[in-house]
Amino acid sequence: MPQQTQRDATIVRYLSEAYANERRLEGTLETHIGATTRADYLKRLKQHLKETRSHATEVKRRIGQLGGDADVGLSLESLNRGADAAQAVIQRATDAVKKPIKAVMGPGEQARMLKNARTEYEDEAREIATYQLIEGLASAVGDKETAKLARKILREEQRMSEFLGSMIPLLAIDVAHDEIPVAEIEGQPAARRTATATSRPTTRSRSGSTSSKARSKSSK
Repeated sequence: MPQQTQRDATIVRYLSEAYANERRLEGTLETHIGATTRADYLKRLKQHLKETRSHATEVKRRIGQLGGDADVGLSLESLNRGADAAQAVIQRATDAVKKPIKAVMGPGEQARMLKNARTEYEDEAREIATYQLIEGLASAVGDKETAKLARKILREEQRMSEFLGSMIPLLAIDVAHDEIPVAEIEGQPAARRTATATSRPTTRSRSGSTSSKARSKSSK
């Protein structure tokens, strides 16, 4: 195998970052799918999980074509992430002891989906930035194949980001209906409608009275 050039090594570095992120998001999406009950949201998550797996496969293949090894970079990231995760588990266990039982049980179903959607939206922003970087870098050094791949994946990430951007407000409405009493949502508007409805008959009554007087004067 020919020695890897500096150009290819640089591109592989960023492709390896993208690959590790795609693999991480596979696990995240699988977990979020298990916690999703809203049909339209669930359908799109399943579709994007397939896209994410395809992205990982395509990026890994391209890394190999450029003389790199995606699994080496993934192993190093896994080790670092494993150390961070272990510390996070210890911290969560410590915090849980200090919290009331209700808080430890976690938020409601709607709130969990909203939280997951926000996380996914943030992940998409990171992926979009990564593939924009890779496309720009590859185009600048004449690597048309990598640039083409980055553009393809970028379009799919942008579509997912747009979906999540439209879904988050809908999930927020679900949270409002799930957690906030109806009286607190409709109390003020209902009061205004009642006041308006009460005032309208009075206006009509005055109009009717005025018309009666006018007819009375006319008859005289």
